[in-house]
Amino acid sequence: MKKINIFNIIIVALAGSLLTSCSKKAMDDVNMDRNHTQDVPARFILTDAMTATAFNVVGGDVSLYASIYLEHEGGVWNQAYQSENRITQPTSATTYNNSWDAVYNNIKALKIAVSKTAQGGSEEGNDVTGGIAKVLLAYNLGVLTDLYGDVPYQQTGIMNEDGTPKYMQPAIDKQSDLYTEIQKLLDEAITQLAGSDASLIGGIVANKNQDLLYGAKANLWTKAAYGLKARYLMHTLKVSADVNGDLNKILNYVSKSFADASEEMKFDLYDGSSNINPLYGISSSRDMLGASKSLATKFKNTNDPRGNQVFVTYGGKLLTNDAAITNGVPNGEAEQVQFTYPIAILDYASTAPTLLLSYHEVLFLKAEALARLNRGAEASEPLHEAIVAAFANLEQSIESGNSGLMDALGTSKTIVTPDLSESVANDYFTTSVLPRFAQNALKEVVLQKYLAFFGASGESTEAYNDYRRLKALGQEDFIGLANPLNAQAKFPLRYTYGNSDVTANQAIKAAFGDGSYVYKENVWWAGGSR
Repeated sequence: MKKINIFNIIIVALAGSLLTSCSKKAMDDVNMDRNHTQDVPARFILTDAMTATAFNVVGGDVSLYASIYLEHEGGVWNQAYQSENRITQPTSATTYNNSWDAVYNNIKALKIAVSKTAQGGSEEGNDVTGGIAKVLLAYNLGVLTDLYGDVPYQQTGIMNEDGTPKYMQPAIDKQSDLYTEIQKLLDEAITQLAGSDASLIGGIVANKNQDLLYGAKANLWTKAAYGLKARYLMHTLKVSADVNGDLNKILNYVSKSFADASEEMKFDLYDGSSNINPLYGISSSRDMLGASKSLATKFKNTNDPRGNQVFVTYGGKLLTNDAAITNGVPNGEAEQVQFTYPIAILDYASTAPTLLLSYHEVLFLKAEALARLNRGAEASEPLHEAIVAAFANLEQSIESGNSGLMDALGTSKTIVTPDLSESVANDYFTTSVLPRFAQNALKEVVLQKYLAFFGASGESTEAYNDYRRLKALGQEDFIGLANPLNAQAKFPLRYTYGNSDVTANQAIKAAFGDGSYVYKENVWWAGGSR
């Protein structure tokens, strides 16, 4: 006779009696993701946010499109070609959607990290961790509003207890308010970074390997915060109520920022195989870019040694500056072809670091502030130092591009042997830059900054911000772009909102319209209303 287990009978009976009462809870839980951790210490959030900020935001699509609009690159295929020739892409809600989503994912995560480390949070006392979170939050918010203008922020990333968003259609905030928020976050970060990580839940100071940028060195995060304060204040000169006062503030912030290139804010973990520079990832898989004739012409006109060291054929032949001009992409009039136009060897720089804030940018900010204050004699020194640092960064990228293209071609033949040493930079500064600087200090500073931001490090986005603010100040001719479509009111003054919100948020949908506003409406700091 089979033995009956009374314990099993009781369990089955209880299960049956509870089935009705538990059915609602079961239905509530059916869509829960039980395979991924739902709550982690803030330090882990920061590691992910640093990686995503570098790869998906700074080095991602936004920099690619900015490089085309700013003529650092020529677009010759598919989306890049359409952007070059202003066909569909600049006004489409899908063009920047990946970057739009990436920034908002970072903002959501970083708001959680800030909340955890705030007073009353589960990691109260982890001030350094919280300070880093605020620097990264300010950074992502800055990229977002600089490119898209008025955007949702205050009501984003706020979650209900069940993990659902509190606001399904968050309201749009004014860029002027968001800029106040950026500076506030950076000020709060500087204060917190002077503290310690004292929570029982370990912060990033005790887990330095979680900090992929600075190894939990709070003093370097503080320097980055001051450099960012200078960057964002410089953006607002057009709308400043006290321009000279703000320029002096910029000088003060710069004095507290990086002392040399070893301190710059950069992501330098690309190995060229499993982890690759974002520009290389695009170029090696899609071949959408070509050497910009406009840029090559600027190198030629300024007697810049970089022009003879950056342009190559797909066959691995180094081109002279003159050959790059002759065969380069005619900006705004390109043919849609692949493997035809020469390229910048930097497109294959698989290991080039992504620069979130470079040492040379900080120096250019100092030089520009001094030039605008009519202190040209003082501006020449930081300009000189900026050029030397920019040459060094470009040389590193050329070496990486040389290796990447050699691998792609399957050859051991060296394509480019760069020489952008300090002595070369010094000679260029003395013989070419200084005479022009003597004629117009401000123009030379902003032109050299534009040239320095060409490369594989993701700095074209900030060059795009610079050009728009110069345009608002009536100084866009200091750089000068060649695309004839710009004269037909076809220069994108901003990026379109992302499709994920254009289709889901009624406020964003109304603001987007048909997308043509990108050619008509400046962002607030460039004199626009949104």
